[in-house]
Amino acid sequence: MKLKVGFIGVGAMGLSHLKAMHLDFGERAEAVAICARSGANIQKALEVAPKARVFTQESALIHSELDAIFISTPNFTHVPLALEVLKARKHLFLEKPTGITCEECEKLVAASDKTDRVLMIGHELRYSPYFQKIKELVDAGEIGRPRMVWCREFRGPFQKKSQDWIQDSRKSGGTLVDKNCHHFDLMNWWVKSRPRKVCAFGGNAAEKSDEHQALDHATVSLEYGNGVRGTLQLCMFAPDLQGEDLEMGIVGDKGIIQTRISKIELLVWKCGAEKKDPTIIPVVAKRGEGWGKHLGFDEIHEAFLDAIEKGKRPLTTVRDCVDGTLLAIAAEESIRKGQMIEIQAINT
Repeated sequence: MKLKVGFIGVGAMGLSHLKAMHLDFGERAEAVAICARSGANIQKALEVAPKARVFTQESALIHSELDAIFISTPNFTHVPLALEVLKARKHLFLEKPTGITCEECEKLVAASDKTDRVLMIGHELRYSPYFQKIKELVDAGEIGRPRMVWCREFRGPFQKKSQDWIQDSRKSGGTLVDKNCHHFDLMNWWVKSRPRKVCAFGGNAAEKSDEHQALDHATVSLEYGNGVRGTLQLCMFAPDLQGEDLEMGIVGDKGIIQTRISKIELLVWKCGAEKKDPTIIPVVAKRGEGWGKHLGFDEIHEAFLDAIEKGKRPLTTVRDCVDGTLLAIAAEESIRKGQMIEIQAINT
């Protein structure tokens, strides 16, 4: 029997999730319920799943006869809605971040620890063979002991969102929380340690409407419990860099791994090697069919179904991902206060 799935929020990302489940995995699941504010978005969703019931209130959808729910709503609504879904004993796919405050993250961790339902965070990059290959190489000692990790993203501004919530740091948590929790999550995963300290600088160079305007550029320095150091550089007003706007890498005491995402390749340099050019490692990985064509987007939906139907543990539980969000929250706090922030673990 197919899983009955509901979708709260069917904007660009939510609609992509709906298409993936209803069309790509239609033999295992079907979209039977949707809830959104935009009539245009509802119509787009009904073109994909014409039999889906339309709800005007999130609570009504949550308490209807469903097996699982996707939440793809503005960040400040994530945790309140997630807590209600878990209380209603539904499986949940929750878009990142895991909260916009430390208090919200604590509540979600506590609720996830108590539930027997699947709760998967939408950090799809972990599910791509491309980023998994990096972890495989690091774990195998290909570059020795990791010492440094980095991310550099120079890109254009955020896509337009309903009522510009993404530009209001009180609603989004800030730029680093909304988008760079993805990259912090990968770095945490690769180095296998919790971030302990962060110092960040940032501001608005292109446009600033008020004190709550989301940052459009930032630099972040961090330190892990195992001594690894990391950096992130972000610019949200850069020109199109020929399709390559994200670079990540790891420096070990025996070499370096760096991404070349435009070609789905990895570059590896070895210390002491006669060859000065990098070894190029092609990876078989596909870009997702959903919004943004993110690596891992298709795979994460299959993983969600496998977790529900086969009991397979997902790679992105709340416990797995919360440190990436906490790091981003702390980085935003560091910028506001102009000081280094120590990141406290959640032990509830």
